[in-house]
Amino acid sequence: MTLPNSLRLATLACAALVAAACADQKAPVADSAVATAAATASPTDTVKVQGGWSDSTTAESAYQAEYVNGKLVVIEEQMLFTDSATSSRAYYYNAEYAPTRLFEHRALKAASGNSTPTMLHSILNVYLSGYKVDSAVKTVDLAAKPVQPYDIDNLRKHEREIFARVPTTYDAPRTNR
Repeated sequence: MTLPNSLRLATLACAALVAAACADQKAPVADSAVATAAATASPTDTVKVQGGWSDSTTAESAYQAEYVNGKLVVIEEQMLFTDSATSSRAYYYNAEYAPTRLFEHRALKAASGNSTPTMLHSILNVYLSGYKVDSAVKTVDLAAKPVQPYDIDNLRKHEREIFARVPTTYDAPRTNR
């Protein structure tokens, strides 16, 4: 899948915000997608598989799944919606493939009354033990906001959708040396 320039630019902008928000974490970073896959291996037994998907009406997605020693550890995804809103998400997994952290950064236009629309940035971090939520933190334009149940439900629903598109294990091609 060839990404349009608008999604590439949104991806670069969101990647900088994701990197800043994830700086305190030791988990690896990756994105994932369904339609096509390309893998790159490194000598550290880490493999990144890229892909993409689109529902052809409301959203286009590019993702990368990262595997360490053949096991899925993280999926990173960048989405572009038809209203020009963007979303960068990262889903981190333990050895049993249960989610341990879900992260989302959304950039969307909002306006009140007759005002000119402005770009808002929403960041949601959800920490889990197995499938139980331990804590969740949300900010909108750097101001703390209460996390609503639907915030977590929507992020978990999307995590399950993208997780179903990505294999949990990856056997890197072996070469005779």
